Amino acid sequence: MYGKVFNIERYHYTDGTGIRILVFLKGCTLSCPWCSNPESQSPRNEMAFNANKCLKCGRCIPACPNGAISLKDGEIVTDRKLCTSCGACVDRCFYDARTLFGRDMTVDQVMTEVLKDKNYFVRSKGGVTFSGGEAALQPEFVRECIRRCRLEFIDTAIETAGAVPWEMLYRAVEHAGEILFDLKTLDDRRFKEFSSYPTAHILENLQKLCSAGKKVRIRCPIIPGVNKDQEFISQVIGIAKENHIRQIDLLPFHQLGSYKYRTIGREYTFGDLKTMNKEEVSDLEMLVRNAGLDCVVGG
Repeated sequence: MYGKVFNIERYHYTDGTGIRILVFLKGCTLSCPWCSNPESQSPRNEMAFNANKCLKCGRCIPACPNGAISLKDGEIVTDRKLCTSCGACVDRCFYDARTLFGRDMTVDQVMTEVLKDKNYFVRSKGGVTFSGGEAALQPEFVRECIRRCRLEFIDTAIETAGAVPWEMLYRAVEHAGEILFDLKTLDDRRFKEFSSYPTAHILENLQKLCSAGKKVRIRCPIIPGVNKDQEFISQVIGIAKENHIRQIDLLPFHQLGSYKYRTIGREYTFGDLKTMNKEEVSDLEMLVRNAGLDCVVGG
């Protein structure tokens, strides 16, 4: 059994309890324009080229079997219409200017990486969080990884936006220890700008998870001009209470992934927004806490 993974990151502590390893899976049903992992959205492999790291040695040019790379006016240029993201140029680059996002990994390969950190999990009560993209788009792979983690007594969590069919979602999360459920906006008109699912479907999936007895934490990315207002958070608080959810996390907007858009040949439309600090969401945090719910800012 294979899964399409684009990154594995260690030593996270805000994506579940304790110290965690994050397994990022490729493919997403949403196309949020502020996404900090734009390389996660497509289910296919993607070639990234960071021109700032390129020393123009030209080793990548003959490596490409499709002639997609060339030298023009002293600059290395990649024709993305010819590039098949085969990754042949990656090994030829000595300066890490080229990265292939996406690789097929077996459950055994993922577990090999996970078990390297098992001692950290035991000491911190941490574990593994499956994220993306949308982890629930690869339900059988995630489900088997979780089963293997349980055999090792390793805690598991899944981050999801709920924008998948219920059967697929539950298949992925049934045995997960915790579900980190993202709510981006409750404005159906705005949500349709980057989703083919209505907000009603998202909220129905959330309600079903809670009715099934799953441990759920709501996470809200706070984006200026999209959902940075008390009305939105008040609605989320209501949803949390209706479903007996005890924690809402607020994730202030940041620019950490903005450079990735350029490396994969995409336009980033949120470049003019400044990174938010925690103080800018203090009013929203107090709103959550005053409602009697736990709140973590950042992540």
